[in-house]
Order: sequence, then C-alpha cells, then structure tokens
Amino acid sequence: MKFSKTGHILASAGAAIGVANLVIFPYRVHFFGGGAYVLAFVGFTLLMGIPLMILENALGKRSGTDAIDAFRGKGDGKGWAWIGRLGILTSIMVASFYLVLAGWTLDYVWHYLTDYQALAETPAGPAFGAAISTTKRALLFTGLFTALAAFISSSKLHTGVERLSKFAMPLLGVLILFLIISLPMLRPEAVDYTNLFRFDWYALFVPTDTGELAILHALGQAFFSLGLGAASMLTFATHLDRKENVLQNAPLIVHLDTTIALLGALLVVPLLGNIEGDIYNGPPLVFINLVEIFKSYGAAGQLVGLSFFVLLGIAIMTSAVSLIEPALRAVEAQMGWSRRIGGLVLGLLVFVLAVPVVISCSPTGPTWLTDFAGMGGNDPSMGYFNFLLEWFGSIMLLIGTLLLCVYLLRRWKLDGLFEELEIGGHKVSPAWRKWLTIAYRYVIPIGIGLLLVAKMVVL
Repeated sequence: MKFSKTGHILASAGAAIGVANLVIFPYRVHFFGGGAYVLAFVGFTLLMGIPLMILENALGKRSGTDAIDAFRGKGDGKGWAWIGRLGILTSIMVASFYLVLAGWTLDYVWHYLTDYQALAETPAGPAFGAAISTTKRALLFTGLFTALAAFISSSKLHTGVERLSKFAMPLLGVLILFLIISLPMLRPEAVDYTNLFRFDWYALFVPTDTGELAILHALGQAFFSLGLGAASMLTFATHLDRKENVLQNAPLIVHLDTTIALLGALLVVPLLGNIEGDIYNGPPLVFINLVEIFKSYGAAGQLVGLSFFVLLGIAIMTSAVSLIEPALRAVEAQMGWSRRIGGLVLGLLVFVLAVPVVISCSPTGPTWLTDFAGMGGNDPSMGYFNFLLEWFGSIMLLIGTLLLCVYLLRRWKLDGLFEELEIGGHKVSPAWRKWLTIAYRYVIPIGIGLLLVAKMVVL
C-alpha cells in the first residue's frame, strides 16, 4: 500500500497538527513576547524542523516497512532497531493521554449539540471539573473516540488514513478561517490584536518568575509542533514510493503545520486580551477560558463553540491516527498481522492504557495516580496525565530526535542520506548538502541538548 503524493503530505501535516498548534502555541504567544515569539518559533522551525522532517521521511522511505526495520539497513546489525521500538513506545504512550483529551473534546461537542443551555448557565471552571472527574462519562467518550480512531487506522490505507487526511485538512482550514473572520464581526469588542502584533524581544530572553525562558519554549515548540521523534513521520514515509522527492515534500509538510499554528494564534490570542482573571495553560485554556468567551457571543455562542470543538476534534483525530500507525505498521511487518486485526487490538491497548489517565483526573481517584510522581500540583489532580505529558509528550520526543541524528552520523552517514534523497533523479544541491550537514552535526544536537538540560533543571 502506497500513499499518493498529496495523501502523504496531508496525512503527515495532519499528524503534526494538533493541540500544540491550537492551544499551547497561542498561550505562549500571549505570554512570551507576542510577535517576537512567533518569529522565533518560525525561525527554529526552518532551522531544525525541516532538516529533521527530511531525515525521518528519507529514513522511512528507505525502509518501506516499519520503524523497526528502518534501523536495520545494510550493515546496521541488530542494535539500532531499539531506536524504532522506543519511538513506537513513545507514540503509544502519547496516544494514551492524547485520547483522554479527545474524549473531553467529544464530550463538549455533545454538550454544544444537545445541552447548550446547561453549559451556558454553568460557570466553565466547575463544568470542566465535573467533566473530567465524572470517570464513567470520561471513559465513555474516550472509548468512543478511540474506537473511531482505531477503525480509521485499521482500514486500508487509501480508505482510512489517506481519505481522512484529504477530508479533514481542508475542513480544518475552513473552520479556522470561519472563526477568524466571524468572531470579530459578531463581537468586535471581545477581540484584541494588540498582544499578537507586539514584538517584545525582551520577554524572549528574560526568565519569568517561575524560571521559564521563552526562547527555549520557542525552540521546543519547533520540535513538538511537528510531532518529530515518535516514529509517526518516519512510519508514514514507509508508505512512500522510493522515487518520491523528499526534499520537496518534507518542507511542504512543515510549512502546512506552521501555517495552522499561525492561524491558531490569529484565532486564539486576540480572544485572550480582554479576559479578567487567570488564563490557563494546556487543556483548561480551551475548556474554561475559551468556553467562557464563547458564552459572551449570546445566541451565536452555540455555533461558535461547536465549530471550535469540532475543529479541535478533527485536529486531534488526525494526530491520534498517526500515533497508532507506527505500532500498527510494526505488527504488520514484524508479526504478520492483518491491518484490521492490528488496528483493533492496538485501539483496545491504547484504551486500557488511557483508563488510569482518566482516573488520575478525578479528585476521588487514588493519590498514587492523582499526584503521580508529585506532579498533581498544589491541589493534587491529573498527576499521571501531567507525567505522561511531560515525559512522553516532551522529553522522549527530544531523545527520539537526538537518537535519529546519532544514527545518521554514526551508522547511516550523511553520504547515505544524500544518496537516498537522490533516488529518482532528484539532485541535492551543494547548498542543501552544506546546510543539512551543519544542521545534523551541530545545530540540532545543540538545540536538543539545551532543551533537555532545561527540562532536567525544571524537573
């Protein structure tokens, strides 16, 4: 089974586009320098995101099977394959908390469709608290979303992943543009673009009261936004024809993801300018801050809120399918399973792994989950969720990308990469060769090293 060129680009871009684009990025733009943060993020994406996307695509295309065999090239031996296994483990663990977030999103879509009056009359904070602490309901919606993701993944490539991407990506763009245009028209006083278009370079380089450094956040965003290091991009590329032009395709994937991030900032950041009280990071920004903002639109609030949560659900679905794909492709290639059986079994596995994540979000859950590894906060809750988010949604991705560079430099070699890129008659210009060499040897390892040190200091 092979992707069409358009199918691969849209599927890979859909895999990258998710909560990081629509929630985390706008929050950081708001607090960390506005337009200065945006430019720093774009710069790091061009400097590091494109070379890493080229590497993962080329490695997957060379393999043609799965993320494990990608590290079993000629003369590699058996020792390198554990990098692929680590990437598969990371993607599955990320899926286990990502699909819990998906369940909350589906729950809110249901509320906006069937019980908007109750949602409008209940303060958003307590409503979100009730949603995540009602374990049976949260498990129900997490299970429904997981079942849909598993069904799409287990279908044939063209009828499942590729069709989803070709449908979801244009719809995603239409919904974002609809909200960007309609919100200022419906309630102009609620939209403030000042913070988005300020360029506070000072804020990028001066630590906050909590020790956060914005420039490092921008660097990390360039990795996390693209979904690199978890074998998803590599695995999608195994479905490519060997003669495909990676030097052309990989930058397009990066540019699509970056465009959605910029549109997400254009949508969300202006809405945060007039909020009174706390602005939350992560999921509460969506389920508390934005829900309260949507209420202020009166009768139109139901359509606005529904559109946003459908938009978020689509972004999460494309990412969820990409997180299942590495393991699914591996059980096909390594164990001979059919795609249908593999998709259903992996869907069940991810749901089982998601159960303790759901329980950790309930105040009535056991302390060892709600305050797992001391990450439950002042009022212990979501400890295990936060642990997975930090370790598998951040640190393991960095380690994965670093190991890709180690494999390239120590085993595959740059000449091997350039030879792969030129299959099909595509030439790697001297400028590309020079830049990629510098990126893989110096820029990316240094950048990842700085982020890992910063993470360890904070933890």
